[in-house]
Amino acid sequence: MICLRHNLKDTSKILRKHVLISNGADSSSRRARRLCLDAFESALKAVDPARCLQRWLRVKRNKLRVGSFELSMDFPRIVILSVGKASVPMLETSLKVLGRYEISAILVTPDGSPTEGLQDPRITIFKAGHPFPNQVGLRAGRYVESITEKMSKDELLICLISGGASSLLVAPPREVSLKEKSLLTSQLIRSNATIHEINTVRRHLSQLKGGRLAKKCPASIILSLIMSDVVGNSLQDIGSGLTAPDPTTYRDAVGVLKKHNLWNQVSQPITTHFEKGVRGRLAETVKPHDPTLRRVHNFIIADNHVACAAAALTLKQQVSCKILTSSAETDAGCMGRLLASIATDSDFLRKDGSLVIGGETTVTVRGTGIGGRNQEVVLSAVEQISGRLGTVVAAMGTDGIDGNSPAAGAIIDGNTLKRSEKIRLDPKIYLERNDSYNFFRRLHDNIITGRTGTNVGDVYLLIRV
Repeated sequence: MICLRHNLKDTSKILRKHVLISNGADSSSRRARRLCLDAFESALKAVDPARCLQRWLRVKRNKLRVGSFELSMDFPRIVILSVGKASVPMLETSLKVLGRYEISAILVTPDGSPTEGLQDPRITIFKAGHPFPNQVGLRAGRYVESITEKMSKDELLICLISGGASSLLVAPPREVSLKEKSLLTSQLIRSNATIHEINTVRRHLSQLKGGRLAKKCPASIILSLIMSDVVGNSLQDIGSGLTAPDPTTYRDAVGVLKKHNLWNQVSQPITTHFEKGVRGRLAETVKPHDPTLRRVHNFIIADNHVACAAAALTLKQQVSCKILTSSAETDAGCMGRLLASIATDSDFLRKDGSLVIGGETTVTVRGTGIGGRNQEVVLSAVEQISGRLGTVVAAMGTDGIDGNSPAAGAIIDGNTLKRSEKIRLDPKIYLERNDSYNFFRRLHDNIITGRTGTNVGDVYLLIRV
């Protein structure tokens, strides 16, 4: 019997919300702050994994429906693999829907995730490392590999994939150690490589990614329900494409390492592996024409646009609102300065107006401070919007964890610079240190949610009232 406890906190709530609102210098700033935080909470609620999965996964009269796709539930066994930051609520929800069938489940979730609600010997749980792979993730990768390879041709594999899967599920080639792969991941992140570039390398240094999980698994049907944390929803990049075709090659992976001056820094086993791949001595990742894919059905059940649309809908109840894009990719500082420049353009953003942008920024790490890309976005706008009361800029990561800090993001208004000067905080110094978290901690303007159990990228808001 699968026992499900529903004792998790409401992950769509922002903690100390009243403090963040009261930090506004005047009534218009407090109103803008409240609108902003309400919009963020609506965004989180819209991409709640349980709600999203319930909309997509249904069983009626022994028929399984995923969106408009339907199949008869005549399988002797269903194997469920749930991996990523949203893995716990996704697995809980799938068990509610499929609990009466013969099931084996594997959960690979970030260390620290609450799993008390999943108590059953048929569920094997791994709490692995993120963003850097660890030994638990390696054991999870080897276990998933062994279980899925042994599935029979009349069984069903359901993959529940969300952001973070690339780091959590690790299966490097046997000649490459976990330490070597973890170091390479760290180097790629610090090099300012894009997520597309990082995952190109990861896919070619894995025995599961780049569609290889699907290739190795003989199950008759493979269903993947995916929460996208990747700008543009490219399937090969979400979780590094466990069940998706990969258009990139070993040569592309080598190109990424050379572009970021890492080729001569990585270990000999890694360069040897890539050189073998380039010379055709290793099998490539699964390509779009591969017959394996006839058995595979990938569905994106939530993405950044869903979060942005929910935020915009809430804002439109009080002010006008535009969604500029949900596919932004740029430097965090550039995003902050862009939001601030729009805030000062009264022709583009009139009074009682707001703007929503979604996507994911990058940070060039120069200092040793505590922070993340969302707090750095907001810190980059502090000086430029100074004096503009009623104007608010804020950013939030939907997973609730921004970089190496415990915050999800931050919020500012036109009085933030003045408040910081009173306690001798210089935004420029904190930007140089990459210490955005401590800047906002001193002002009590960090947005704190804790782990939300979801991840569809970041949301940036600009409001003028």
